Order: sequence, then structure tokens, then C-alpha cells
Amino acid sequence: MRFLIPIAILGLAGCSATDNQEKQSSDSDLAAPASGAAMVPGLYNVGDETTVYGSTLLNEDGTYVDLNGEERVGGGAWRSNADEICFDPEGDGEEQQERCWINGPVEEDGSFITTRTDGSESYRVTPITE
Repeated sequence: MRFLIPIAILGLAGCSATDNQEKQSSDSDLAAPASGAAMVPGLYNVGDETTVYGSTLLNEDGTYVDLNGEERVGGGAWRSNADEICFDPEGDGEEQQERCWINGPVEEDGSFITTRTDGSESYRVTPITE
């Protein structure tokens, strides 16, 4: 199966609020809206409600590796800012341009939905704990 996006999208689950959000919450009696998942290094499954399409390993050095089982099927560089994550696949072809995603709120099981910034694709991302 050929992935048009790095599976790495998945990888992304941190649940803490930023300092600014905490300050805003303390300055207001209104509840702040739920924020999306923050990306952190780790291993994640990417798929939908019933199927895992592959896994992505986000490394601390800003690189990622897409995996199909134990086989490497892609990789490149990643960066994140709050609930947005961007993947820049290796190479310069049309399907290897940087793509950014917005992560939804973390659900009880630790998973979340990530959606491409243009709205064209969405996936369920689930952190893998070892």
C-alpha cells in the first residue's frame, strides 16, 4: 500500500496545556476549549476506527520513519507547534512535499484524529506504549 502522507502523522500525543492556555484559564471564569494533541517523540499507529495502516516513529532529532510492520517504507523530517504537526518526506517529488496536520483532542484511550490542513484527509492516531 502506498501512503500519500507520512504515516507519522500519527505520532502525536501529549496532553498538557501550554503555559499561555493555563494563564488564560486562570484569568477567566469561562472554560477554555479543548486543545488538540501535541506531538512528541514516540511510536504511533495510524489508521481509522477499525484498521491500522502503518506506524510512524518520531525521533527526538526531528526525523521520522514510516513502518509497515518492521519494514521501513518512508521517512523524513517532522516539526510541531502546539496541535499542528508537519512532515517533510525525503525527496523532492510531487508526493514528497511538506504536509501539515491539525490534531484533535486526545480521547480516553489516548488516540486522536489528525486532519490535513486543507481538510482532504483524516486519520486516527494512537500512541504505542511499550
